[in-house]
This record gives sequence, structure tokens and C-alpha cells, in this order.
Amino acid sequence: MVQIINAHTDDVLSQAKALIEEAKNFMLSEGKVIELSDWLTIKNYCNKYEIAEESLVTNWIRRGIIPEEDIHVFPEFNNIRLIRDKKYK
Repeated sequence: MVQIINAHTDDVLSQAKALIEEAKNFMLSEGKVIELSDWLTIKNYCNKYEIAEESLVTNWIRRGIIPEEDIHVFPEFNNIRLIRDKKYK
């Protein structure tokens, strides 16, 4: 059983690494260079900083609490928004 779980985990990690590499290559080909480890999705930001509702962070973006230079929107990836990994409030 443990071997099956380990094999599955290794498979998932390999797929994740491949997707990250694919995204990096795409951004480089589009002339965009961004260190992804410095950025989080809104959901991951909420998890990391223990914010209960994603709408709170969305409101911070709308009201300018999170400045524009700390937000990246990627239309190529279904308009996903990444925010800089730092505490805002």
C-alpha cells in the first residue's frame, strides 16, 4: 500500500514539475520573465495568510490596498491573477 502511495505521489510531483516548466517556457517565449516562487494565486494567498474568504483579497485588489505592481494577470492562463507573496494588512 505504501509503495502505491509513494508511486502516485512521485507521479503527481513529476506532472507538477513538467507543468511548471511548460509555463516558464511559455512565459519566456512571450517575453515575460517572472519568478513564480514570489507570487501566489488568491486561493493560495488566503491559505498561507489564514484569510477565510477569497473575496476579501479580491476587494483589497479592487480598492488598491494591493498595488497594481503586485498583481499579474495572465490572459493566456484563463486570466489567472497572481499576487506578490507578502502580507498586505
